[in-house]
Parts: sequence; C-alpha cells; structure tokens
Amino acid sequence: MSESFEYNRLLQHTANADPPLGHSIDFQESLQNLVSAVADIFDAKACMICRLDPLKTETRVLAAAGLEKSAEKIIEMPETADIPQLRRHQPAFIENAAADIRVSGLLTAAGENICSVMGLPFSVAEDMTMVLWLCFDRALSGEETNPRLQRAVCTQSAATVKNAIQQTRYLETFRKISAAIHQGEQTADILKTIVENIQEIMEARGCIYWIVDTNSCAIHMKATSGFQMENLSQVSYETLEEVFEFHDEKDIYFEDVRGDPRIPSTTTLGKQMVTSILGIPFPIAEPYRGILAVYFSRPRPLLKSEIEFVRASGRQGAIALHKAFRYDEKMLKAFRETIEGLVLALEAKDMCTHGHSLNVANYAHMTALEMDLGEKEADTIYHAGLLHDIGKIAMDDTILANLGNLMPGDMETIKKHPVIGARIIAPLSSLANVADLIRSHHERYNGTGYPEGLTGEAIPLGARIIAVTDSFDAMTSQRPGTQTVGVKKAMSLLLEQAGTTFDPEVVRGFVRAIEKNPEAVAPFTLTEDYLRQHVRTCTKSEKQGSPLARMLKKCVPGF
Repeated sequence: MSESFEYNRLLQHTANADPPLGHSIDFQESLQNLVSAVADIFDAKACMICRLDPLKTETRVLAAAGLEKSAEKIIEMPETADIPQLRRHQPAFIENAAADIRVSGLLTAAGENICSVMGLPFSVAEDMTMVLWLCFDRALSGEETNPRLQRAVCTQSAATVKNAIQQTRYLETFRKISAAIHQGEQTADILKTIVENIQEIMEARGCIYWIVDTNSCAIHMKATSGFQMENLSQVSYETLEEVFEFHDEKDIYFEDVRGDPRIPSTTTLGKQMVTSILGIPFPIAEPYRGILAVYFSRPRPLLKSEIEFVRASGRQGAIALHKAFRYDEKMLKAFRETIEGLVLALEAKDMCTHGHSLNVANYAHMTALEMDLGEKEADTIYHAGLLHDIGKIAMDDTILANLGNLMPGDMETIKKHPVIGARIIAPLSSLANVADLIRSHHERYNGTGYPEGLTGEAIPLGARIIAVTDSFDAMTSQRPGTQTVGVKKAMSLLLEQAGTTFDPEVVRGFVRAIEKNPEAVAPFTLTEDYLRQHVRTCTKSEKQGSPLARMLKKCVPGF
C-alpha cells in the first residue's frame, strides 16, 4: 500500500470526524469517530485515544474502537505512563506486547492475540498531551512505522481534537447566550456574555460589541471585554463608520492595523497593543446597527469556523437587541400616550395649564442640559415638567376658574395638588421616577414652600429646576388675574430670589440656557382660537352648565 494512498485515506477519515460549526455532535462522539478512522487507516485490531495527565503518572482512555470489552467507562492505564518515548513526545513501538507489563492494560482491553502495540503522542495544548494507542494482531511493518505517515496522523488528530474541543466550547457559548435571551436577561448582560466568551475562546486581546444610531450618527451603547470603558471614550461614530463600513454589512479584517491606511490612527478604537482586528456588522432595528469587533495582539490568521463562531454569536446578540429595541419602542409609545392622555385630561380641566406645562417642561429640559445633568435625567425632568400640575385634575372646577382670586380655604386646597399629583403618577411604573419631582416642585430653597417645607438640597434637583421654570413661565405668560412681565424682568426677579426662594445654581443655569437660546422663550397667551377649540370638545350640556363653560363664556364674548 503506497504512502500517498494511506495519507489520502487519513485526510478523508479524519475530515469525517470534524463536525461543521453548530452541529450537534459532541466532544466524545468526535473522539469516537477519530479512533475509528485511525484504526481503519492502520488496519489495527483496536485503537484508543488517551490523555496523558500533566504529571505523566497515568493515562486515561477517552474513546476506543475495536475493544472486546466495554470502553464506555474510563480505563486507567498507569503503567503506560512509564514509557519514556511518550514523555519525549516520540512514537513508542512495542514489538512483543505480551511480555511488556507497561501495556498490560491495553491487552486486557483489546483482548487476546495482540502481538504488537504502537503509541503516537501528540500535543493538543501546552498542558494537554494525548496518545493514540494502536493494537495489532500481527507484527509491525514498515507502513505502520513510516515517520511521515505517523506525523501526519498526529498532526491531523491534534487538529481534530482541537476542533472538537472548540466546537464544544462554541456550543456551550451558544447555549449560554440562548439561555440568557430566553430567560429575559438584560440586553447589556447578554452582550457582556457574548464579548467575554469570544475573547476567551478566541484568545483575543479584547472584544467589543458596538451599537450605533445611524440617524443621530452616535454610538448608542457598547459592551466590552478586555478594554477599560474610559479608554474607549475617544472613539467616535465617524471612526467606526470609516473603519468598519457597517452600512455595507460586510466582514472587515485587518491583519496588521499598524500599517493599514484604512485605520485613521493607531490610538483609536481602543487598540492598546492591538495588531489584528475582525469586524462583523449586523442589522438590528432601524436606525440601529451593531458591529462585533474582535481585537488580537498579534497577527492572527482566522479559520473559517472561527469567523462563523463570531458571526453566529454576534447574530444572537443582534436578535436580543432587536427584541429589546422593539419592546422599548412599544413601551415608549405607551409611555408617550400615557403622558399625552394625562396632559390632555388636565388641559380639559384647567385651560391655564395648556401651553404652560409644555413651556415649563421645555425650559426645565434646557436648564438640566445646561447644568450637565445628562440626556436621561433631563428627559425625566422634562416629563415631570409636563405633569407637574396633574394633581389639579382632582380640584373643583370653581377653584380652577378663580385661581387669580382664591379664598383662604381654596388656597389650602390648591396646595394639595403636588401631593395628589404624585399619588396619581406613582403607580405608573413608567413614570414612577417623576413622582417625587411633582410632589416637591412647590418647595422653596429657604424652606417656605409646600407640602413639606424642605430646604436646600433636601429638595430633589429636578424639583428645584421645575420651581424656577414654573415661576418664569407664570410671570411671562398671560393668566387670568395675574400681570405679565417681560423676559428680562422675569430673569431679574429670579436672580433677586436666588439663594432664598430658588436654588442659585439652578437660577444661573436657567439664565444661561435662556441667554443661549432666546428663541426658546414662548410666553403663553390665551387665544380665542384655543378657547373656541376647547368649547367644541364639550357636549351641549357641558357648554351650558359646566363651570368651565361658564368661565369660557365670561372670558370670550360670543360663547
């Protein structure tokens, strides 16, 4: 039998032992396929694959073919560890197997009529050595002892075992990610699981899952393993777009970024000690796209199975993100509808809140951003501004109709609206974080406010901001029974009361915001069009008999 023929058989058999990525074949089955293939190549009576422990004090059979006795259980053969060739990673040939006690365990497992034994050690990892034991019922020939064929068998067997181990790790990673998705874990935790497992399995310098918003041209979020978040702050949307070209949805691989002109700078992308980069883009849900980037500290040729593993992992992350964004869209829609419904209900109750609530919210949002509170907190304050007077929905219409000329008892009733508003909002989980701001928006910096007389920083910051913007809009907008003042005069009055009635830092932040955006000031005026529109929404009986209708008739001639 020619050497080339044997080698071709080797490639064919061991290739059949390698499962494709994602196939359900497990590690044990891969080893079983391998020993069957090697036994067939050498025409051996039996073949076993053993792991030689790091101390080389014993060997254990992991899989076997051709044994007369069951090999389902692990067979320990400590005697074979004494064979010196194995410790030197050299083939071992036992011509007279029956007379060599070191292979007695092999003979016991393989049965009678074993004449010779051959051991082929190979390294799978630095701390993992395996041995292929072949048992023959005949003497060894030149074909079995051919060094080139033995090296080829060991090389291919090592690759098969490595691939089987890798496949097992791949599948375990997929199971972890799938379990996290199905168990409803937070998206950030799912992405963290993905990047941590990819970094470990690929032996990478680091891994980052970037999520970008193509509408706002901004990095929406990222999950990272191997890099410090602060080291990634310099990375811009424009850099990611230029490097990964994620609009084309094509894999990008940089074998050596140090000399690649496509990389704008070797200090970007968090590339501390990075040489090679693999980037795979994923569509998520418009306008969001993901880029799963793996960073290597040395030139790293990638196997097709490795790229497919990264792609499959990233795809699972994209699915989780898609679900999360779609869920967020539904929740955001419901959230907005809830707010709009509450504001419309209040406006139908108290015409003076129309426009006022929106102004207060807009001014508060501007002020929060000017004070560097961040977009998320600014949005919370904005929502609280929209709903700060929602408690008035529980007030009697006759009180709301005479806000400029209240009786003492009515004033005490009006003072309850922050507490009532907080009670209305608190049960709504999507709005629970604004309830405290609504409750405290009439507190005053010096403790003269209501409902609790809080002072200074005991008042939530968002409520301190709304207190300023509420007062500003009340001074500059037309209201029954009140006198309006100009914008400059209103800001002057706020500055005079900074440190007493109002938080001085908030007042200064508000003034800066208005000075930078004077066009944002929109004093509210009760127009006839608005009043007529509100009356049209009433039924005929409401027009004739409700306090709101009577107030409208008094304010606007002709109703």
